[in-house]
Amino acid sequence: DRDPAVFSDPDALDVGRRDNPHIGFGAGIHFCIGAPLARVELQASFTALLSRFPRLALAGEPVRRPEFVLRGLSSLPVTTGG
Repeated sequence: DRDPAVFSDPDALDVGRRDNPHIGFGAGIHFCIGAPLARVELQASFTALLSRFPRLALAGEPVRRPEFVLRGLSSLPVTTGG
C-alpha cells in the first residue's frame, strides 16, 4: 500500500486510489474470507462519519506506530469543522 515504486504518493491517504495490488487481505488460497464484509463495513463507516461531519479534515500529521508486523496509526488528529 505504501510502495513508492507503485504509487506516486505512497504516504497519502487516497481512498479513491485505483489499481491497488496490495495484499492486505492475502491472495490466492490465503485470501481473507471476510474481505468483502470488511470493505462494506469500511464504506458504511466512512459514509456515516462524513455525513455526520461533512467538514472533517486533518488537524495535524498522522503518527504511525513503530511496528513491523501490525502497522497502523497511533494518532490521527482531525477537526470536525464545527
